[in-house]
Amino acid sequence: MALSLRWHLSQIGEPSPNATFHLRGFHVLPPSGRLRDIMKAMLSPQPAQWTKPNEGQFFNYDWTEECQGVTHDGSHWYLSSNHDGKQRVYRFSLSNDVVSHVKLAGNGSNHLGDIEYHNGRIYCAMEGPVKIVVIDTPPFTGWWSAALVGENGGAPPQSDCPWCAVNPWNGLLYSSNFGNDGEDTLRAYQFDPPNARFVHAPSADIVLQEQVRDIQGAVFSKNGHVLLASNYSDDIRCYSVLNGRYLGRAAIEKDGSWDVAEEIEGITIWEEISYEGVATHVHVILLDNDWPDDDDVYFKHYRVPLSEHL
Repeated sequence: MALSLRWHLSQIGEPSPNATFHLRGFHVLPPSGRLRDIMKAMLSPQPAQWTKPNEGQFFNYDWTEECQGVTHDGSHWYLSSNHDGKQRVYRFSLSNDVVSHVKLAGNGSNHLGDIEYHNGRIYCAMEGPVKIVVIDTPPFTGWWSAALVGENGGAPPQSDCPWCAVNPWNGLLYSSNFGNDGEDTLRAYQFDPPNARFVHAPSADIVLQEQVRDIQGAVFSKNGHVLLASNYSDDIRCYSVLNGRYLGRAAIEKDGSWDVAEEIEGITIWEEISYEGVATHVHVILLDNDWPDDDDVYFKHYRVPLSEHL
């Protein structure tokens, strides 16, 4: 086991030179506390090997206009639209038909970003000002708002909020700045029920090995990885939540035509959902900012060959 642990640690650059290693030095640990589970976060799911066996293409619907985020509840897809005057979260069947939607009118923020489903709630990243809008499911009929605040209740440590995601290892909500000039910190927030707000928990922040630009979406895996969707490097970037170590990238193909302006948006993990008999695992929204037509959406579904490491 000692040799195996040493090898696993080497995959995330640990221990660093001249440093004393201790598991308590990691950003986040699994709730089980088991070494076997910790070691899973040291293995890369090899994003360079991912393939895209399926891509859904959707043109000129209300929901495709400024489509920003994607998540699921195990039975339905949910997609967010920042359509001017029509901020909404849509529920879809697996055949990609709209089942229902929730209007976010009057929430007080001018931008709806990526979304996350966790334990019966959909968390919506909002900007201008930053906060989280929460939709309870059931009944998926209304919403309520929760502020992002600093550790002591003051201003939050981020001015942007393009995405939010729950880390299943600690149950905390994470978000970050967009990263126009680069961002390396994924900030953790603990929900404060009496005050309906998310309070920064800096001890659980995840500091990445590198600066990432134009972060449009993020999602955590069950094995201690976080995937970031970057519209700057046009890829899905994978990191260990233990120490923020970079574990590889999956390139996202864009249409480079002069009249097409594709933008990478939200990302989610839904394992073993099949298209034409092929299991897929990671799912990304691309927005085609059409002009003068309405926007289009390309819904890309990726297969992860080493899904046991995801």
